[in-house]
Amino acid sequence: MADMDNTMTHATSASRLIAASFAIAVVVTGVAISPPVHAQSWTFPAAQTAGGDAWTAERGTLTPGDAESRLQPDANRHVVLLSPPGLPEAARNAEKFLVQVVGTGLQRVRIQARRDARGGWITIADASGSALRSTAAGYVITRKSGPRDQSIERLRIELEFRTTNPRGLKRIAIVPPKG
Repeated sequence: MADMDNTMTHATSASRLIAASFAIAVVVTGVAISPPVHAQSWTFPAAQTAGGDAWTAERGTLTPGDAESRLQPDANRHVVLLSPPGLPEAARNAEKFLVQVVGTGLQRVRIQARRDARGGWITIADASGSALRSTAAGYVITRKSGPRDQSIERLRIELEFRTTNPRGLKRIAIVPPKG
């Protein structure tokens, strides 16, 4: 019986620790990130090891590393990343996106979406200058207002940098609406 009481106490403590961690993340970053059940988040390089579920680079390069993936902008200072296909429903209702790039010099982030594999790209978020908000968790890009009635099959994230220097990529996340 004592072992069961210890196990229950440990489980309760772990639950409180997880809840406190999310609360601290909201206070520190200013971004309300729901628990992983409601959001989609990819960490790098882990996101690259999933075979067909990997992010790829359409422009520039994305190379897996030990602690992070490496972004190498092209000659025009751009990296364009394509998400894996078949995104979860969280993508449809996303209010914000989070891109955690190591270092400085990110000037613009444009996020496009398409509804199916044959569809065209539609810009759903675009931030530069003061609209490109940097937090401890990464750069926060707010989605444009508009209808959210159709699913999103894939994302295209265009990053424009000040230079062609390589940078680390740690995470990309879809942040759902508060609620």
